[in-house]
Amino acid sequence: MVIRGSENPVHIKDNFNIWDFELTKEEMDQIAALNQNKRYYHSALELPEKYVAMVPDVEEQK
Repeated sequence: MVIRGSENPVHIKDNFNIWDFELTKEEMDQIAALNQNKRYYHSALELPEKYVAMVPDVEEQK
């Protein structure tokens, strides 16, 4: 995925200014509690075969 960057100098400067806050221990604990050790992407060996099947053969596209 491509994430487009800003061309506006003010926006670029604002994007670099991300260290102007500090989290409390309580906030850090809340973030740590979010981890449920769940994976939301599961790769499977059959997936590449399914993707290949979706793309028409090069010779058929001529």
